[in-house]
Amino acid sequence: MTRKCFFLPNLSDGEECVSLPRETVHHLESVLRSRPGDSIELRDGEGHAWEGVIEEIKGGAIRVRLLERRILHNESPLKVTLAVAIARSDRMELVIRQATELGVNRIMVFRAARSQYGLRGAQAEKKHERWLKIAREALCQCGRARIPEIMVLSEIEELLAYVPGWEKEEGLRIKVVALESKAEKNLLALTHSVPVCKQVMTVIGPEGGWSDQEVERFRKADFDFVHLGPRILRFETAAVAIVSAVQLLWGDFGGSIGEQLK
Repeated sequence: MTRKCFFLPNLSDGEECVSLPRETVHHLESVLRSRPGDSIELRDGEGHAWEGVIEEIKGGAIRVRLLERRILHNESPLKVTLAVAIARSDRMELVIRQATELGVNRIMVFRAARSQYGLRGAQAEKKHERWLKIAREALCQCGRARIPEIMVLSEIEELLAYVPGWEKEEGLRIKVVALESKAEKNLLALTHSVPVCKQVMTVIGPEGGWSDQEVERFRKADFDFVHLGPRILRFETAAVAIVSAVQLLWGDFGGSIGEQLK
């Protein structure tokens, strides 16, 4: 059965009825063939869900009566920031969707030295809106409570300038860069020094790999370099692999394996 769950921001307890946006109306009418009396769920991306029932469908508009509000509790205890060098549009959209499903809290997009693409000005704003839309769809599909923050940065310098502020956030943390087979250790090795972790920043480079200058800059910023196995992974595969691994080691996939191995 198709999940009738939709994103609608700025909902409040005081509202009894809400009108749905045009795009949602089109999906309910043309795709799901919904009728008055059908139940749907609305999520605000800030940890709340509302059970609702379609009250009226008229003139290309749908009104929904809000019933019960629920507070959702399915976010990972591990706050994951995924920073990725910008790639082709279809691959970026896949990463945004999968990262949302995997529980990433923040997605940062930047241009690396060997990136084939870049975003500035109006083009960056347009992509940002597109990626937010994809994240909202993924949130409703997977039943997640909160929508990830999406940041579009210009260059790697902006990413590195962000790190000191991130390091001031509360909780034990690690920051890692995927470096293919050149890295001597894997993520599991980090659990010996950091068995319990609250925040992780993971960085995935462009398809052409990191430049020597970028590697040195990450080294000076005290990033750990890790490999993701003996095979070369595609950009989107590497992003999913590293997020899944940190969720297994420190997040809600495995319940802090590092602590279990102590």
